[in-house]
Amino acid sequence: MTQSSTHPRPEVPPLASSALPARRVETLPGGMTATLVSAGVVPIAAIRLVVHAGSAHVPAGQTWLDRLVHEYLREGTQSRDAEAFASALAALGGRLDIDGDAHTTTISTEVPSEHAPAAVTLLAELARTPRFPAGSAKRLLEDLERTLDIAGSQPQWLAHAGFRQALYGDHPYGRVLPTAEDLAALNVDRARAFWSERAGLASTRLMAAGLFDEDAVLQAARAGFEGWSEGAAASVPPSEVETARVIRIVDRPGAEQTTLQIGRRVPAPGHDDYVAFEVLNALLGGSFYSRITLNIREDKGYTYSPRSSVSSRPGDAYWVQAADVTTAVTGASLREILGEIDRLRAEPPSEAELAGILNYVAGAFVIRQATPGGILNHLEFLDLHGLDASYSASYVTKVREVTPSEVQRLAQAYLDPAGMPIILVGDRSAIEAQVAEFGPVEE
Repeated sequence: MTQSSTHPRPEVPPLASSALPARRVETLPGGMTATLVSAGVVPIAAIRLVVHAGSAHVPAGQTWLDRLVHEYLREGTQSRDAEAFASALAALGGRLDIDGDAHTTTISTEVPSEHAPAAVTLLAELARTPRFPAGSAKRLLEDLERTLDIAGSQPQWLAHAGFRQALYGDHPYGRVLPTAEDLAALNVDRARAFWSERAGLASTRLMAAGLFDEDAVLQAARAGFEGWSEGAAASVPPSEVETARVIRIVDRPGAEQTTLQIGRRVPAPGHDDYVAFEVLNALLGGSFYSRITLNIREDKGYTYSPRSSVSSRPGDAYWVQAADVTTAVTGASLREILGEIDRLRAEPPSEAELAGILNYVAGAFVIRQATPGGILNHLEFLDLHGLDASYSASYVTKVREVTPSEVQRLAQAYLDPAGMPIILVGDRSAIEAQVAEFGPVEE
């Protein structure tokens, strides 16, 4: 029989403060900014164009126009079709990645260091002269229709869309899934106009991280973007803060699980409480050893993968707890989630519990910046929220300074359960009575 060890668990020393590698920032002709970071030991360069053209800039009634633009960008340039462009990038050892969020569209690749200038030239060609072939419209729109059909059948998508709509209403942040009428309104002319109006020197940032010849990359950028239009300034109106509890059920008759989302608006990046709130999130539901996870997953077995997170946009953020729970314990799961929130509001965590969470949050921050792609993600975050290098340099220190009483204060200030929308996707006939104790369910 193996005897358990009597040796004490080793102490984990505090993580040292972490700062991004030095950045070189250059302003190119026309006002475009280039940010270059030399980092790592592997001869790889991550190249990214960040264009301030996102879903929040799409007119009402045209939801997913930005997604259609992304698909058109994959169709190549005016001088190279999709196959020729992909082949040219592949010859450099890279592939095209296009992504977007509420405020930006990103065009990116990763190549061996010696090909970084040529990769910049190709990405500039795509951003400046996208193809937008009219003959592709039917295929691309049919692809979006299939994507919508799939999203409409997935409870996680439905819960996310319902939660965002409950928080933001008719604001652009509240438009997640389009209607059939929205998709019918999309066409190649609107996609081309959206990109033409939004994309340009003033609305685009070049970012590169890794090992590469910085001067050669800048020279390629100056040549590749010369003469590009300025582009429209991207702005999104502020949204009103939702404070009332709303309980909504998206009916899925016969569903064996209920997908739920519950949360509310919280401090945005740049606010004095933001970093400490990230610690609160990790303790409450945002890590494997968080209270909600240990409660409804490990202890009670109501769900397999509960998770809370903080989602942010410029000047705006929300906290959300999500979970897929067995239908029969929908009400019990909500009771436990709300109970954990109330417990944190009523009493601070212990020093020992918080210490492990502080190590987790600080360590995760450092690990996320361990690759060129991770560095670019962080640079995008700083740029989007108007933060400077001091945010990165002070992050670990600020995390270490969070106290149990501060966590309780944040829970009291920002996580009032009475102001949290509750979205449930499941069998209404089986769950409506279970959640009646939390308030009236909207018809």
